[in-house]
Amino acid sequence: MKCWICGESASAICKFCGRAVCKEHAKKMPYILTIYDEDEDIPKAIVVSDAIWCEQCKPHPSPIGMPEID
Repeated sequence: MKCWICGESASAICKFCGRAVCKEHAKKMPYILTIYDEDEDIPKAIVVSDAIWCEQCKPHPSPIGMPEID
């Protein structure tokens, strides 16, 4: 598999979009596994702190409505 950016051998896969990246182009970014709201006012998240990110994709900071699925 080749790096999406430079074409060298890939070392990892972006957790957010699935692109292959080499060690030089692999970045780290927090990845939220799940968010839950117990009886408190503040939602809590289970997060992977150093997930691989390609820097090419742009994960949205907040949920996107998808009414067509309803």
